[in-house]
Amino acid sequence: MEQLLTMQEAKDLLRISYRTLHRLISNGSIPSVKVGRVIRIPQVALRKFIFEDASGGRVNDYQQ
Repeated sequence: MEQLLTMQEAKDLLRISYRTLHRLISNGSIPSVKVGRVIRIPQVALRKFIFEDASGGRVNDYQQ
């Protein structure tokens, strides 16, 4: 069975803020599932984001 991470666990692993994690989930960069009223991130999806999808160093929208 696939492990689901909490938002807290995911943000701690990525070392990003809650707001940044929420933005990544909202724009579809990191897939998530809603279980009841809480959001969970599949561990496999987070690994895929880290190793394949992370753009690393791209200028964000606020710096343009």
